Amino acid sequence: MEIEKLKRKTIHRLKQIKTEQGLTVPKIMDLMEERGQFVSEATIKRVFADGSEEQNFRYQDSIAPIADVLLDIYGEGAGLDDAESLRRIVREKNKLIEFLMIKLDEKEAEFDKRIALCEERKALYEKTIDRFEVQIARKDELIERLLNTYLPAKEDAK
Repeated sequence: MEIEKLKRKTIHRLKQIKTEQGLTVPKIMDLMEERGQFVSEATIKRVFADGSEEQNFRYQDSIAPIADVLLDIYGEGAGLDDAESLRRIVREKNKLIEFLMIKLDEKEAEFDKRIALCEERKALYEKTIDRFEVQIARKDELIERLLNTYLPAKEDAK
């Protein structure tokens, strides 16, 4: 996925800036605090660790705040590559949102079909129950007539 390439590229750029400017993790944390951003020290260390480009980070929670401070990615001083990276990320997220909306519509249609099927079955079961209740009522009436017919005859025989 292209967003993964962008994440790797951003992490690589962050590492370059850290090396070029001789920044330390505590200094990065201080810069983030000044800008009102927060990422845990452990996460910052993981982002700048060897091989971190291949790790799975939540972009919005981990990489974006650091990039906001080190790249000034959201400010006026953002480079063209940084702005293009953000545009690509936004496009990818928009595609994902569109895909998820389509999936949601499909699931809603499937849910509506299931509800309709359940309502049809419920109506069928109710008709069956009504039919059984009528049969039971007729049998109760027949049993009552039979009892009334044969019981008085036995009492008369005594």
